[in-house]
Amino acid sequence: MVLGNSVYTFDMETGRVGHGLSGSRALRGLIDLNPFLSELPRPTRQEFASTFTTRSSSRNDQLRGSVGSTVHVVLSGCVYEESSYGEDTTVRLHGAGAVLGVAEVFSPELHAPTARCLNSTLTLAVPLSRMRGIVEHSSVIAASLGKVLADQLLVAERVYNRRSLLPEQRLAGLFVHLLDRCAVPCTTYGRMIEGPSQGDLADALSVSRATVENALKVLRDRNLVTTGYRRYRFPNERELASFGRVRTLSQTVTGATKVQ
Repeated sequence: MVLGNSVYTFDMETGRVGHGLSGSRALRGLIDLNPFLSELPRPTRQEFASTFTTRSSSRNDQLRGSVGSTVHVVLSGCVYEESSYGEDTTVRLHGAGAVLGVAEVFSPELHAPTARCLNSTLTLAVPLSRMRGIVEHSSVIAASLGKVLADQLLVAERVYNRRSLLPEQRLAGLFVHLLDRCAVPCTTYGRMIEGPSQGDLADALSVSRATVENALKVLRDRNLVTTGYRRYRFPNERELASFGRVRTLSQTVTGATKVQ
């Protein structure tokens, strides 16, 4: 399993997280386990990844400006992406598997969203023009990028646009999503979320910060989350998913999990 910038062993029966890989082995693991890259045939994946530059960024570093000239495949970390359409602004929080700039690959006329890192982030970067050339010559990669776009639309409906639910349920659902894409190691529960502020969470759900503060209080009272400065820990992920009305294919059992 991927936690932060490392790849760890994970026992599904015991819920225990083992020691992580390091160095080049960790990078290869991050590439092989990446939700986007793992869909590519291994030879294609290796050739594709070799055309990119590995970029390590810190919190508040800007990955993409208003003129998005670089495409980033997120290997690990948490990224705040803001899109503007006239007076309307949409915020999405991305993690492993996201391809920042994928829409502009297919639609050059689109206005590029801005993107900044919320914690330590590792990406594979390639100029947008080069990515367009790759897509023109590889139907396999073009199809995989198309799936990324489709996944973004699905996530928008299943995570961000559930306005019929209570704010605390929407926030719980967002946490489940971020645990799947942006988790970092946690000595108490195996993994946690680190990086987004309450304001970032509010922007992503299109609610006020006060609404998020109240939603967090409800989750804390139910012992579904404990909070620190830009840190969110979850004593029981299954209960979190259930409360947030999220159905997941494979939920990590937390509560007794320890990093060995």
